[in-house]
Amino acid sequence: MEKARFLAHPAEGPEELPGEGWREVALPHQWSLEGIEAEVGWYRLALPEGGPRRFLRSFGDYYQEAWLDGVHLGRHEGYFFPWLLELPRGEELLLRVSAPKEPLGVWPRFKRQIKGVFGQHDCRPGGTTARGQERGTGGLWGGVEVLVREEVALLGLTHHLFPRPGGWRLWVRLLVDATRPFRERVRLALSPVNFPGEVLEREAPLEGEAGRGWREAVWDLPEMPLWEVWERGFPHLFRLEADLLGARLGVPLGFRTVAVDGEGWLLLNGRRLFLRGTNAIPTQWLAGYSEEMAQKDVALLKEANLNAVRVHAHVTHPAFYEGCDREGVLVWQDFPLQWGYAPDEAFAQEALRQARAMVEVLGAHPSVYLWCAQNEPTHNRHTLGPLLGAALRAADPTRPVKEASDFREHPYPGWYWGHYRDFLALPGAPLPSEFGAQALPRAELLRRVLGEAAWPPRWEVWAHHNFQPHETFRVAGVEMGGSLEEFVENSQDYQARLLDFAVHAYRRAKGKVVGYFQFMLVEPWEGITWAVVDVERVPKKGYFALKEASSPVLLSLVPYRERVEVGGPPLQEAWLISDLDRPLSLRVRLRLEGPTTLLLVEEEVALEAGEVRRFFSLGELWESPLEVQARFLPLQEALARIPPGAYRLVGEAHEGERLWSRHILSVEYLEPLLPLEVAW
Repeated sequence: MEKARFLAHPAEGPEELPGEGWREVALPHQWSLEGIEAEVGWYRLALPEGGPRRFLRSFGDYYQEAWLDGVHLGRHEGYFFPWLLELPRGEELLLRVSAPKEPLGVWPRFKRQIKGVFGQHDCRPGGTTARGQERGTGGLWGGVEVLVREEVALLGLTHHLFPRPGGWRLWVRLLVDATRPFRERVRLALSPVNFPGEVLEREAPLEGEAGRGWREAVWDLPEMPLWEVWERGFPHLFRLEADLLGARLGVPLGFRTVAVDGEGWLLLNGRRLFLRGTNAIPTQWLAGYSEEMAQKDVALLKEANLNAVRVHAHVTHPAFYEGCDREGVLVWQDFPLQWGYAPDEAFAQEALRQARAMVEVLGAHPSVYLWCAQNEPTHNRHTLGPLLGAALRAADPTRPVKEASDFREHPYPGWYWGHYRDFLALPGAPLPSEFGAQALPRAELLRRVLGEAAWPPRWEVWAHHNFQPHETFRVAGVEMGGSLEEFVENSQDYQARLLDFAVHAYRRAKGKVVGYFQFMLVEPWEGITWAVVDVERVPKKGYFALKEASSPVLLSLVPYRERVEVGGPPLQEAWLISDLDRPLSLRVRLRLEGPTTLLLVEEEVALEAGEVRRFFSLGELWESPLEVQARFLPLQEALARIPPGAYRLVGEAHEGERLWSRHILSVEYLEPLLPLEVAW
């Protein structure tokens, strides 16, 4: 259904509603997108005729209640999975959708609504302050559909896929609502989506008792083209369709296996994959998201050389998963639990119900490779975590499950503590799933969003938009400068520098580290966050730093010192890291650029598939035989003749004509305090 009549009103039932004030709105709809600060919205929908049976399929945040011609039909809880409600005869449906603010004391530590970042987060309006529930997410974010069905009604479809000798065994699961015991035949079809190929079809028996429940069919298939991440192959994507008594549903399918080995590596199709990822909250209001925006976001992921994304503490818009399926990007999927929740049994039961629903809604997507039950849990860590982990494993035996993404996996040196050089200690290893620093979006956007509070800054307004002044000034040491433009430049420079340093440290430690997920990709609203792309999808400097540091083939330079005297070496170490599954022959060139230009090194380096190699070490050079050191004497003499000043150490790694990686370090050459023949 495309339209409804809408009224924001706190009425508990239809009898309390006024006759005036209703207006037509387009579906999907969330009232905050219209600037309405409300907790309850009512929708009037004119129902189409049809039968013999009709079912409502609606996605609403967070509670839904329905009345048909004045008769109460039921209530639904949960935002990310559909309400499938049978509709009796009648013409006008009233839906009450409520997303109430949770009372202080319940919120934020003992929340009851399973909404993740939509209920509490430091990247939503108001952040973690007392205003952190403002601009809520209530509404029919996924719209409403009326399904016309027979007595035996097909309402849902998903699957699990298992390899077998010579092919695959497909376990098809169909949600059926029947008014009588039944014995029917279901028609199944498997069609290529993003490549040419034949359509496979078959019929399977399906039987059951009256009522609603999941029914199964098994389909043995031959060897099929695999779904792979974009850098290792092609993401061959299929669509599985089921037809039961004329009712047809379809879901994605990709032939691939996922597992985690004893060292923490992800095994995709039986082979280790180093995960280069980020976190994503694509939007704060799902009704405002679109397939076009999803395509843009997935393109930003691939352009940044990332092969994985963590959907952070929520279930996001279906178009995002569809884009990752098509483009070969892996998805780490969090259940929508963020920080603390109610400790009682009733909440645990509701969380179990919704965890199983998440698997039913998203389990068909080949891009989803892992379920995670909680993000940064506090007092619920050892009560909800094992419970939900067990439920997820039982609901889906084909994917790895994490009980939680814990604080210890989320290192923030250079932002919440310490210095970004502390990334050399590999905090969060073997798989850090959050790290980063905030950076301001561009000045023009800030002035438009913050108005007069943009400059000079009114910090209470900035804080409402998620800005963290203590971390910016007291930990990171970012200077404001004399204008908003200078502040933006300094802030983005710092984020880029931290991400470059952190990712290079993790990449050089490949083996001890099996991947990373930077925090985060895009701003989900007009905030000042850790994102490397602003809400209007304009990249910050950090995006380009993340992109260069995440190249599948990486040249990584470790400076000797940031300030060195003329004649001294600019480089401590040089590394090459490959995540490709083939050998490489790379031409490496290092040069100084500044008051003069000096070529330091040009050589060929061979790498095995997936290898990480330190191919230069200053310490090893000093320990090497005299004839080896002699080869570097002309370079030492040339360094002694360069003029002082600011230089860039530029490293490039080419394979033929292809530039795989460029790494640039800043180094300042100073006049010696002592003559070279006197100094140590």
